[in-house]
Amino acid sequence: MYEPGYNDSYFGGTMLLVWFAVYLYYAYSQYKIAAKTGHDSPWWAFIPVLNVFQFIQMAQKPLWWFFACLIPIVNIIVIAWLWSEVAKACQKNPIWGVMMIIPFLNFIAIGYLAFSSPVSITPAPTPTPARQPEKVA
Repeated sequence: MYEPGYNDSYFGGTMLLVWFAVYLYYAYSQYKIAAKTGHDSPWWAFIPVLNVFQFIQMAQKPLWWFFACLIPIVNIIVIAWLWSEVAKACQKNPIWGVMMIIPFLNFIAIGYLAFSSPVSITPAPTPTPARQPEKVA
């Protein structure tokens, strides 16, 4: 029954603030990733549904992949694949993209993709052949 002094709105309000903070973290992270990958409109990350289209464009896949994201069970594989492609576009190991489907690790993975600098791969210097001493005649 109802206990005096217990207030459900406190818990609901707290959960709403937590949800909003998580949403802002993911949206801002996707915004940073979109800016890294050269997307035309990174601000799409803050608009629901439009951010999914942005996500698919960051992975450089056709827009029909949106419908694959709507199919139950299949969407888990599709989203893992898309995130691995986004990780490649950020010049990171694709395993960081696959970690986006693992609860709680996805907080770390999206932060790493968004806020780390791209890996600059410098080619190894080519060895120059040793000069042969000139023969004096």
